[in-house]
Amino acid sequence: MATLFKTRNSPDACSREHASSRDARYSLSLGHLLGCTDDDLSRVDPLVMNLTVAREIPCFADLDIRRYVQLADRWADDIRRRLPGAEAQFHRCPANWKNDIRFFRLGIVCWYLDEVLGITYPDELAGAEDALYVDPLDIFLNGLMDRRRGSCASMPVLHVALGWRLGWPVSLACANNHLFCRYDDGEVTHNIEATAFGRGGSRSHPDDYYRQQYRIPETAVSCGSDLRAVTPREMLGLFIAIRAMHFASMRQPREAEAGLLLARHLFPRNRILYSIAVLDGMSWGFQQAKTQITEDTTNNVYTMLPFKALGRQQSGEFKTAIENYSRHYHPSFA
Repeated sequence: MATLFKTRNSPDACSREHASSRDARYSLSLGHLLGCTDDDLSRVDPLVMNLTVAREIPCFADLDIRRYVQLADRWADDIRRRLPGAEAQFHRCPANWKNDIRFFRLGIVCWYLDEVLGITYPDELAGAEDALYVDPLDIFLNGLMDRRRGSCASMPVLHVALGWRLGWPVSLACANNHLFCRYDDGEVTHNIEATAFGRGGSRSHPDDYYRQQYRIPETAVSCGSDLRAVTPREMLGLFIAIRAMHFASMRQPREAEAGLLLARHLFPRNRILYSIAVLDGMSWGFQQAKTQITEDTTNNVYTMLPFKALGRQQSGEFKTAIENYSRHYHPSFA
């Protein structure tokens, strides 16, 4: 069995000039992250990555990333101290935990976030996709860590940030427009539903559950969009996309477009990023410019702004149009 605790030699930044300073990671810019090699980016703290993206939202310009790093470090240290004693429960009945100590330890993190920290997913966010991105405190780690409430845009990111500190091979995974935490050490995979709370915070679903619950087609899996651990670069793309959706909800189309196009560049296989770009661009064109669905408009969807959050209320007209466009121009996403 692969060891669960791995030593990470994480540099403070992605370049030699930043690596020489202990505090450099707190002053990274998005440009620095984009300039990282894949190997360097894999050593960047996911929490720092998330908050570096968030800091480009004007109200977060003075965000103290150091404080959140130190807080996450303390939480991870507390979990690490609790694990040896908690593992007696696993050894009494390992079958309750898939006979896998790794799965049990992941469950302890879930319990800690729920029972010790009291982190919740508010009811008003759970069913309000169009309103989810309005308040950036609901979608980035600083808001989650300060207010102990968040959403699927932020809660699994905290799981990943803590797992990273514990040396575990965890990352985000996509299920349509939903994010969850995925453990994958090359030997076994475990899905952790980070938005579970009130029951000890531990819930793990198999891939088939997500396929059915979020209506994930086989194409989404085979093309590399859904149900796999994303790479650090793709994770950065997801954070930028989340920020872009905030800008869209605030009617800031230029910022939304720039972020969304960058996110698609970083995670080109993600179907939702593709759909938002085309479908919401066409939707705005219909509602604001009264344009027709033609080859010309679909080829220039990126000029049709502002984007709005991709919710459940898309009309059949737009869905039919996007399906036809996808089959003709981008068969791998149809």
